[in-house]
Amino acid sequence: MIAIPIILVVLFLLYLFLIAPKNNKRMDEFKTKMYAHRGLHNDERAENSMSAFRAAVEGGYGIELDVRLSKDGRLVVFHDDTLSRVCGREGKVIDFTAAELATFRLSGTEDGIPLFSDVLKLVGGKVPLLVEIKEDPGDHNVSLATCEMLRSYKGAYIIESFNPLSLKVVKERMPEIPRGILSHRYYEYENYRKPLYFILQSLLLNFLCRPAFIAYDHKHAKAFGLRFARSFFGVPTLAWTVRSREDEQIARKNGFDGIIFENYIPQ
Repeated sequence: MIAIPIILVVLFLLYLFLIAPKNNKRMDEFKTKMYAHRGLHNDERAENSMSAFRAAVEGGYGIELDVRLSKDGRLVVFHDDTLSRVCGREGKVIDFTAAELATFRLSGTEDGIPLFSDVLKLVGGKVPLLVEIKEDPGDHNVSLATCEMLRSYKGAYIIESFNPLSLKVVKERMPEIPRGILSHRYYEYENYRKPLYFILQSLLLNFLCRPAFIAYDHKHAKAFGLRFARSFFGVPTLAWTVRSREDEQIARKNGFDGIIFENYIPQ
């Protein structure tokens, strides 16, 4: 009979090892910020555009943005893998050079897909950045290029990704920079009902990257892994993506420290 309590203790300790974050004091300056999701975009300013980033800087909001690689290996700022939703054309970002991507209009505006280097020049340390790495499983070129570019950036920034292996690269290359795992309750969506996604939503791969923060879908605030990591380890948490003042209030009541927002102007 004594074996059962011992097994339970061992399993609990294993669970703690798997999900444990790593405290990073530098996260203190980022954890309560308001981050404009893909810039401060609206009907006139496209998401992840220079116009949206300029508006966020003028409003004093932090900026969440996404980085990918172009065909010629340059970091560009764009969320989707394909161009159809935002640019209305066929193909993937990786199929075109950065110069070609710059000519594609974002959501019918005058803005093209920007270089990450140009966004860094525009922001120039005026507001903090929340940089999301977008790359295919097994390909860490975006992670490597992002770390290399950010080494010379003088402003404040943190890095996040849904892929713990991408963050493992960041951990190895830039251990001092706060990194965060993005997640949500994958199993609520039929196409994600696979063992890997249960592991990801439960934060069981945190041991690979030891995140300094967790960014979680605010609608899934009651997910066990999120609540346990917050209550047991005190890890900072950011809510994504909040789209109204009412949802912001709910997110804060649910224990989120910072807010990634869009479609409204926080008060």
